[in-house]
Amino acid sequence: MCMHAESREALIGTKCPNLSSGPITKTGLGACPESQTRPVTLPQVPPLLCSHPILLPNFSAPNTVRNLTVEAQTSSSITLRWEAPGVSDPQVYWIWWTGGNNATGSQNTTNTSVTVERLEAGTLYKFFVCAVKDGLNCSWVSLNASTAPNTVRNLTVETQTNISITLRWEAPNGPEPENYWVQWTGDGNTTGSQNTTNTTVTVERLEAGTLYEFSVFAVKDGVSSSWVSLNASTAPTEVMDLQKQNQTNSSISLRWQAPADPRPQFYVYWVQWAGRGHPQRTQGPQGQQDSQTSRTNSTCYMAEALVPGTRYRFSVWAESNGVHGYKQSLNASTAPDPANITSCVITSGGHEVILAWSCPEGGYEAFELEVEGQPGPQNSSSCGSAVKVSLLRPAQSYSATVTTVWDEMRAPSASVACHVESGHAGVIAGAVVGVLLLLVLVGLLVFFLKRHRKREKKTAPKDLQIRFPGDILAEDFAQHVWRNERDSNYGFAEEYQKLALEDLGQSQMVASAPENSAKNRYRNVLPYDWSRVPLRALLGQPGSEYINASFIPGLWSSQEFIAAQGPLPQTVGDFWRLVWEQQSHTLVMLTNCVESGRVKCEHYWPLDAQPCTHGPLQVTLMGEEVTENWTVRNLTLCHEQQKTTLPVRQFHYVTWPDHGVPHSPDPLLAFWRILRQWLDQTVGGGPPIVHCSAGVGRTGTLIALDVLLRQLESEGLVGPFGYVKKMRESRPLMVQTEAQYVFLHQCILRFLQQSAAAQAQKGAAYENLLMENTAATEA
Repeated sequence: MCMHAESREALIGTKCPNLSSGPITKTGLGACPESQTRPVTLPQVPPLLCSHPILLPNFSAPNTVRNLTVEAQTSSSITLRWEAPGVSDPQVYWIWWTGGNNATGSQNTTNTSVTVERLEAGTLYKFFVCAVKDGLNCSWVSLNASTAPNTVRNLTVETQTNISITLRWEAPNGPEPENYWVQWTGDGNTTGSQNTTNTTVTVERLEAGTLYEFSVFAVKDGVSSSWVSLNASTAPTEVMDLQKQNQTNSSISLRWQAPADPRPQFYVYWVQWAGRGHPQRTQGPQGQQDSQTSRTNSTCYMAEALVPGTRYRFSVWAESNGVHGYKQSLNASTAPDPANITSCVITSGGHEVILAWSCPEGGYEAFELEVEGQPGPQNSSSCGSAVKVSLLRPAQSYSATVTTVWDEMRAPSASVACHVESGHAGVIAGAVVGVLLLLVLVGLLVFFLKRHRKREKKTAPKDLQIRFPGDILAEDFAQHVWRNERDSNYGFAEEYQKLALEDLGQSQMVASAPENSAKNRYRNVLPYDWSRVPLRALLGQPGSEYINASFIPGLWSSQEFIAAQGPLPQTVGDFWRLVWEQQSHTLVMLTNCVESGRVKCEHYWPLDAQPCTHGPLQVTLMGEEVTENWTVRNLTLCHEQQKTTLPVRQFHYVTWPDHGVPHSPDPLLAFWRILRQWLDQTVGGGPPIVHCSAGVGRTGTLIALDVLLRQLESEGLVGPFGYVKKMRESRPLMVQTEAQYVFLHQCILRFLQQSAAAQAQKGAAYENLLMENTAATEA
């Protein structure tokens, strides 16, 4: 560009002035808005050479650009926008800038916007924009703008509580930001923000067990960086009302309530336990043992495979989105193991008994001795040695029991009959008398059994015989058991092998239908078509009339019981339909929900007073009574459409291992007595529904025990083999293992022994009464 003179002539053969060296003044040519004469500092441009005189027109400099603004800012660029000066558009715009560390730059454009790139992050720049037309430029318009800072680095979660989350990060590369903004959004669309000048922040007043998304921005000169985000959850609060439910010699059941948080239905729970030993522990150090941890979706849990008579420390906590809540803890002990009586000898002419027993596994505090129903001394140090019990009546036979005591729990041993010490003639004579007395007692037992049969209210139909193939007289049953137990239960094994071949090949088409296969817990346990219990079909639901349950014959009816599998999650509603449609007042449950870490039965009744609803049926827990070996629950089943209710009582036996047998017949016989008392006094209603996991092993054993004991009371004879065979005609695999078949016989034998002992006690009382009357008469 050349300098123009007022005469409109230029110098010839000389260089034009260097316009980059400083301001030049231009006057009299249609001035810029601010003044007629103004200095202009131009960016670096090359000088021009004027070759000969030329005549130049009289040009005016353009006006300044209007509304120069910042349109976008990143960490490496800034976009500017402006409006043309008006009147006539310039031919080009020059942009010039200067920034930190004396950095400068320039560029031109024919547009009214420009993006200046390759800038430093977090740096303040001053920009100049000038319009140029016909070689003339107007005044510069300037503004300041900063690039955005770089993003923060290594954003992490430092701590999480149930009401707060602490975040930490590193400052971005480049210039230090002035402050940071933290924004968050929660599950329930709750939002919030706060700023800080530190590289850590604690966000408080959050909801427990809730997932939040956090975003962190660096801010400098009022410009925010791109955000860095992460998800983090608050911890759940503590579980509530943690308590122990049932304690056996190998398991402890816990129960708790979910935390009072907004979304506890999405929580999982962790249960941790560690044994704390017992006084008799001889291996390893006393005190804390290795801990075990297990995960569950339920608010109840059974810890299994524990050591008898051992103290444990349990901790339970909730987890949400991988974050653990605070622990709730309690101490609980397993029940002790029963002792095993190794010797019981009558000595000193029948006045004393010398009793010895082996030490049980696990811990114990003391042993309670009981001889012939009379409590003896409590002994805490004679495990493995003999103890003398004195002040007994002479010339009698005795039965003895040793009860293990541990942490206010008791485990009685099996009752053992004491024998006379050899070499004592007087005692031998007394034993002979005792045998004679026993014969009298057996006669009394037969008498009372026959009298009880005459008083029996129920009468068997003429076409239903209360007899089963192979029935055995009551007085011969002990000999039958003893004979079959020889050679490692060889006789029982032979009988059970014959049962295994019974009733194979019956039709199971309904249970095998595709729409019903998912309703069967085990593929090899399917009800027969002819004996299955049908449900009322639901409109538009194929297979809705099916449930894995069978009618089982009893003493008086061909449909006296219903044997069912333990409900699955998808069949709980069907199970309660079965209860309602059959109008059954009685449920008998012989399994735990979880055994050996495997789910055996869905928890189908309410955990607390809050009712559960299954279609039109509502189930309410009215109350429960918990003992060491069983729990009795009172439930109410309400049909919301029919506006009627059905009272239901559930008898839940908790100490019967899967595919195994209880350690002693006594607890199961006690359980049977309360169950039978309830059934005898319950008028009307449908058959009791009995289930375990598959509905064949433990279920079949208990049903057989009930029928056979009532047959024994009514007829004075019993037929285990014949009745089990009859059950298997209605449902496969009833009494599923040989061990259960042997245990069934042991329970019947134990019942006969208890009945004989009770009659002997009555006879002794009668004898004492006669002696007292005789003495009074002689006086």
